[in-house]
Amino acid sequence: SHPNYVKKQIAIDTVSWTPIVAPMDCMGVGIKNSVSVDIRIRSDSADPATQDLIPSGNQEGITVPKQGYGSVQEDSRATRFRSGETVAFLQAVSGTGPALVTFVK
Repeated sequence: SHPNYVKKQIAIDTVSWTPIVAPMDCMGVGIKNSVSVDIRIRSDSADPATQDLIPSGNQEGITVPKQGYGSVQEDSRATRFRSGETVAFLQAVSGTGPALVTFVK
């Protein structure tokens, strides 16, 4: 696989909050819901106030420019998500299914 572009299928269910962990240092993450049920997404698994929904057939994109713009705080890191860092947490509304996650350096 290309070192700057990684796709992963992440198994999710209705019980646990599955962490999405960056497999490499990256600037962008895409989470595609290709199953027939909605997927919940949280930035903090313990805080329902951080929850949003990725409807069936839709995609969530998290991209950050290398240079600070507007309200993006520049912290001088070359990447926004380091290898091993948790980006978000996913949970299926019903049933099970994989989410397709794309990481871009």
